[in-house]
This record gives sequence, structure tokens and C-alpha cells, in this order.
Amino acid sequence: MSPREALVRAFRRIAPGTIARLDDVSRLRQEVDRLSAGSEAQSRDFDTRIAAGARDLAALAEVLEDARRRGGLADDAIARIIERLEVLERRLDEVTTDLQESRRLSLRVAQLADLVFDRLASVGPASGGDVTTSPADR
Repeated sequence: MSPREALVRAFRRIAPGTIARLDDVSRLRQEVDRLSAGSEAQSRDFDTRIAAGARDLAALAEVLEDARRRGGLADDAIARIIERLEVLERRLDEVTTDLQESRRLSLRVAQLADLVFDRLASVGPASGGDVTTSPADR
């Protein structure tokens, strides 16, 4: 037996709790190293996930900005359409008013034409067959 082995045996007999505690320290150190390695792996995994999330967030922000821009363009287009519709409604109102005036004048012309033809019919034919002269012109 070597002097070292003898010393270890003697030490184990004298202080058995100390050896057990030294063995626990060694075992705990290995467990801490194992947990540290796992922790580093999880940290790298989280960093990867955070980077992917940041990229996804940037892409979503870009999509949102594009949607806002297109929404603004749509709002502008709707406003222009409403303005044109209002102009067309005003023009339609003007045309309707003009049409009513035209109908009123047309009715007045028809009434006057009926009056003229009624008077011509009541006077009868003029001498010499001329129907364009009035009785006062004879």
C-alpha cells in the first residue's frame, strides 16, 4: 500500500464525516457544472427565441405601417368619392330644377298654342283661303 492510500485510510477512520462532506462537495460541484451547462444552453435558446421574436415583431410593425398607409389612402379615396357624389347630387338637383322649368314652359307653350288654334278655329277661313290673317287684318 502506498503512503497516500494509507493516509487516506487513516484519515477516513479519524474523520469519516469530513470525507463524506468532501465527497458531497465533489458531487455538488459536478451537479453545479451540469446545471450551469444546462442554464447556458437555455440562455442560448432564449436568446435565439428573443431574436426570432424581435424579427417577427419588426415584420408585424412593417405590416401594420403598410396597413395604416393603405388605410389612409382608402380614406382619401373615399373622401374624394364623397366629394364627387356631392357635386353630382348638386348637378342632378340643377338638372331636375331645369327640367321642371322646361316642363312648365312647355306646358305654357302648349296652352298658348291651344289658345291660338282655338281662336283660329272660331274665326273661320279668311277670304281667299288665307288662314294666316286675323279678322282685324281684313
